[in-house]
Amino acid sequence: MAESENTAMATSPAGGRVHALDGLRGILAVVVVADHAAVELGSAALGAAASVSVAAFFMISSLVLTRAWDGHFARFLARRFTRLWPVFGCCFIAGSLMAHLSPLTPELFWVPWPVYDADLRCPPTWSLFIEAWATLAMPFFVWSSRGGWVRSGVAMGACVALAAAWWPHTLALRAFLCYLVFFVLGAALSRTTLRTGLLESPLPQFLGRISYSLYLTHWLVLRGATAAWGMAGTILALPAVFAVAWLTWRVVELPSIALSRRIGRTPDA
Repeated sequence: MAESENTAMATSPAGGRVHALDGLRGILAVVVVADHAAVELGSAALGAAASVSVAAFFMISSLVLTRAWDGHFARFLARRFTRLWPVFGCCFIAGSLMAHLSPLTPELFWVPWPVYDADLRCPPTWSLFIEAWATLAMPFFVWSSRGGWVRSGVAMGACVALAAAWWPHTLALRAFLCYLVFFVLGAALSRTTLRTGLLESPLPQFLGRISYSLYLTHWLVLRGATAAWGMAGTILALPAVFAVAWLTWRVVELPSIALSRRIGRTPDA
């Protein structure tokens, strides 16, 4: 597909899977796992890298969704919910039980946003609240991507201006509006295609396949092991982190992907 060791950004038509992005998503998920493992061991050295990784997740999500956009907004929302919620719901409920909190809360369906106790339940889920609410702005992201970099710049400026207008008010809403800049930037990058042999190699591709499940399940495994056996448990749990992610991908995520793809199809499609 690409030169074995080279990376290139080339113009690309809409649609079509970009396998290098799958690999990149997998590597970013591992960075987040490493950060949370380090935190359990008493180090915050990878905090900045993990924050950058989450911002990159938002960009990749918007890039991929913009490339696949077909203009059917209601169907898009239904598919997106079906794709994202099952793994999120399982992890949110599991985290609630681990934190001795009720799992039956409105936050289980991303209502309201922000959720201030997400970090008590399962820290990685906070970004899914942003992802879910940003999904409602998908037509705006697509619009911003179809007028060149000038329109994208205007859209990013609008997000920053709205955030500035809310500066004296709600911190969470201001942060959300700032995060929208990453979605706009990702939509703008949908006009290009990342090609690199390294990210398209087997290991990054495997990590990319399980990246969503890995991102949401790893903290539960690490926290449980650390609570049971201390710092030694954190280290010993690392192989289990990937095993649980694979199992979640196989049992929960794959069926949700298959179901999401069936939404809106005619019976003979």
